[in-house]
Amino acid sequence: MAFYTEYQKDLPNMGEVTAEAVGMSQNKFAMAIKKLENEGLLTGGKYAKGDSVFTDFVMVTNYGLAYVEEKLEIQPTMSAGEKTKEVTKKAGLWGYNELKDFAVKVTAEMLKG
Repeated sequence: MAFYTEYQKDLPNMGEVTAEAVGMSQNKFAMAIKKLENEGLLTGGKYAKGDSVFTDFVMVTNYGLAYVEEKLEIQPTMSAGEKTKEVTKKAGLWGYNELKDFAVKVTAEMLKG
């Protein structure tokens, strides 16, 4: 969901989505990205020795966008801002504080730009 939220910006910076930003350890974060790539939801993760993963070139696939929108009951016709607000609302309801904080930050950046 963090990559989906970042993707909604006019100029997304996928490098902003880090293990720290979403409240995960480096090794769990790297494994999560590998799994999401394997499942066809993301592409472009760059891996270094150990548990380092660089997300600058990660992109959400069409399948990944559709998957998140289906799971969060987001209408594909909503604006990017509306989609981000919906993710923020749902993350708050589910108790995902790190994701909610990340989505709020992205929303604020979108409003500035």
